[in-house]
Amino acid sequence: MVASAAVLEEGERLLAGITVITSETHGRYSRVQRLALAARRRAGKPTSVVDALALTAQELVVLFYESEYSLRPVQRPPADYRTFFFMGGRGTGKTFAGSAAVIDEARADPEARILIVGPTYSEIVKNQIEGTSGILALSPPWFYPKLEKSKRRLVWPNGAQATWLPAKNADKFRGHQYTFIWADEPVAWKGDAIAVYKECRAVNRLLSSRMRRLGLCARMVITTTPAPTPLFKEMLSDREGLVLARSSTLENKENLDPAYLRYVRRVMNTTEGRREFRGELSFSMDPALYRRVNWDATRVPTKSRPTEFDYIVVAVDPATGEKKSADLHGIVVVGVREEADGLDHVYVLQDASLQSPEPSAWAKKAVDCLRAWEPLAKKDGRGRPRAWIFAETNTGGSMVKSTIRQVAKVKVKTERAMQSKAERAAPVSAMAEAGLVHMVGKHKKLEEQLGKFTGQEGGHGRDDRADAFAWPIYKYVCKKKKNAGAAERGVAESLPTGEDDDEAE
Repeated sequence: MVASAAVLEEGERLLAGITVITSETHGRYSRVQRLALAARRRAGKPTSVVDALALTAQELVVLFYESEYSLRPVQRPPADYRTFFFMGGRGTGKTFAGSAAVIDEARADPEARILIVGPTYSEIVKNQIEGTSGILALSPPWFYPKLEKSKRRLVWPNGAQATWLPAKNADKFRGHQYTFIWADEPVAWKGDAIAVYKECRAVNRLLSSRMRRLGLCARMVITTTPAPTPLFKEMLSDREGLVLARSSTLENKENLDPAYLRYVRRVMNTTEGRREFRGELSFSMDPALYRRVNWDATRVPTKSRPTEFDYIVVAVDPATGEKKSADLHGIVVVGVREEADGLDHVYVLQDASLQSPEPSAWAKKAVDCLRAWEPLAKKDGRGRPRAWIFAETNTGGSMVKSTIRQVAKVKVKTERAMQSKAERAAPVSAMAEAGLVHMVGKHKKLEEQLGKFTGQEGGHGRDDRADAFAWPIYKYVCKKKKNAGAAERGVAESLPTGEDDDEAE
């Protein structure tokens, strides 16, 4: 969802005057890390946390499960708040922070009635409940909840309870009331996200005996990667008891994969990277997702292109309609190879998009492109070139693959889009702005379309080339395990290196 100009302008005003908790204002390290750093300075050499603190096995178990020792300051809600809004880059430990907040609330209040909200049922269970930083993983053996999956409920030994509902079923919130809510990744909520947020507020009204005694209000913890959308405008406008916290991916580097960190450092200063990895929220972001990309800066002359690629993908975005005025069929060929910097670079080899009412025309063109470029792809273990056709199947379904197969028996991979065009394009634009996407020669029509692309629904013919361009990069490069973050949580097994300036790199 892309915010309108009016929303952008008003959003900038909403940010003014809000106090934000950061590592600069409240410190970089958790209690465990600070103790370990002090021990390291005394010893004059790196050592493990266990050795540095001389922990017994029992103490190590307590240290692992008591989150107050491993949470960084930005991950901890203050003593008094109504809404704790934790905006963090990918891999900053947002799920860890939310899970720890739920466990702390359940342990403190036997009457707690907690609502856990996420994008979908499966995402809630996979990440917030059963994930590596989920509630079950962080719950200590001496305070472990009973999981009642059929009832979508957790019940702790002291009587505290938590239920979970996906954002898409906001109507089911009605009739309930809760003392505490954990809302995760509202940036990924589908449908009318603002209505979901308002419904969360409507049911966040129950007070327990403890809350009355201590003068506490019903509270909400929001953990998310930021986005300049109307939903964030709505959440920021609700300022009573609002506390913001912001963290970058590099602040949790001890728990992240080194290859992933190299990628983060490469893209974190791009427009999208500042949001995705620095956790910055700016409502002045240009809705044209590729406008900041300087294609000339990374352009590769045709004669200088690589002669071999790790793999080659012919991406097809079939159009609808059988008239001569039907939308273009987007067909873009990309080659991917790992370069000396250890990162995957993408080379745009050909834009073969065409307009034709005949399905066989685009299928034949895609096959021709595959035949022309597959000799430049590395071979797999059976001696076959690592090259294939990829097609989105939202339009045409299984007919897409069968249409191609009627032309030739070639390798075809398909996927039904579960995200918007803008969601696919955002990480791709960050890669391009960071210099990891290269146009081989000039592709005037494609580059012109990318310069105007916003990802708004209904783009149709305006987006054919742009979507075919984004799909293979999003699917095969941005989402590769090589570029995926490691588990968000864990007591560091080795000492931190001390205060550093990674943010400036």
